[in-house]
Amino acid sequence: MTRLISLIFLHLSVCTYGQGKLDFVKVDDASIDIYTPPNYSSKNEYPVVYFNDGQMLFGHRSVCMALQLTLDSLIENNVINELIVVGIAADRLRSEKYVPYQGASFEQMADGSSYASYYSNFLINRLIPHIDQNYGTIREASGRAIFGFSFGGLNAIWMMLNNPEVFSTAGGFSPSFWVDDFAIFDEAIKYQAGQKIWFDIGTAEWNYYVPFQKLLKEQGAKINEEVFYSEVPGGLHTMMDWNQRIEMPFLIFAGKESHTISKMEVEIEIIPSQSIPGKKFTRLNPIVTCKSGLIYSLAYEADYEVLNPSAGKVSGEGSFKLFGDENLDVIVTYKQFTKKVKVRSKLLVD
Repeated sequence: MTRLISLIFLHLSVCTYGQGKLDFVKVDDASIDIYTPPNYSSKNEYPVVYFNDGQMLFGHRSVCMALQLTLDSLIENNVINELIVVGIAADRLRSEKYVPYQGASFEQMADGSSYASYYSNFLINRLIPHIDQNYGTIREASGRAIFGFSFGGLNAIWMMLNNPEVFSTAGGFSPSFWVDDFAIFDEAIKYQAGQKIWFDIGTAEWNYYVPFQKLLKEQGAKINEEVFYSEVPGGLHTMMDWNQRIEMPFLIFAGKESHTISKMEVEIEIIPSQSIPGKKFTRLNPIVTCKSGLIYSLAYEADYEVLNPSAGKVSGEGSFKLFGDENLDVIVTYKQFTKKVKVRSKLLVD
């Protein structure tokens, strides 16, 4: 019986999916899933991605993202460097631990401090040292990234901006920037040269996140080299939607290829407001695809030339306004790519 129990424990603790290996461990009270690549050796040093909401990442496709299969494929096809991914499972205090801006509605620890402070301390002073001690890792900020979804994405970007000595890269899938009236925008002044950020939002869940890119640029960030924004047409706030673009920040953090653009398309977006009935946000969304597989939006970085100003106008980040029933003709340009777009006035009619 003892041997049977030992075999069951071993099966739960170390599993193999695809080609990489998964270890399941506990660090303090947190459940941690650790992906190591197919040719992992403790003698080597690997970059590490720490991922909030780790309970969503690994396992069978029927219940989670099966991220291990995506990583195996990216590594096998020589798209990214081998790396370690550490999934940190959320618990009942997910919001309290992830949201750095907290009001009276958030549960506090017994000593009056926030669970967000506790989580930050746990990640930096307990989990990272544990991973560095037990795995072959790059033990400096250049070799560490942190990613997350929704509240976890907000946390990831906040964590990197406030701990540049720990993380060099952050990825936020539909990050909850709206918390505390977009307080994360005020953190842009903490951006340090060389840090990399990926953030995105689906138009079916849309909030106006484009200004964050501009604020980072004012601090010296190189847009579309270090900071990437993606406005996903029709994208929802769901695991399925995030999984369709899960590889994007991995390409930024551990990609082997430079992000040479292969094509540009322009989406005409009529986005219903989530909070104001009848209000619509109208945008031109130039989207580029790179040979590396990276896909992102241009927003402020594209040029918008209105050919018939009597019909309407286009702002610097792509939002447009029509003055009447005349169709709007616009030429969108970025580097050597040009697209002529016709915005038909009937699109704005219910």
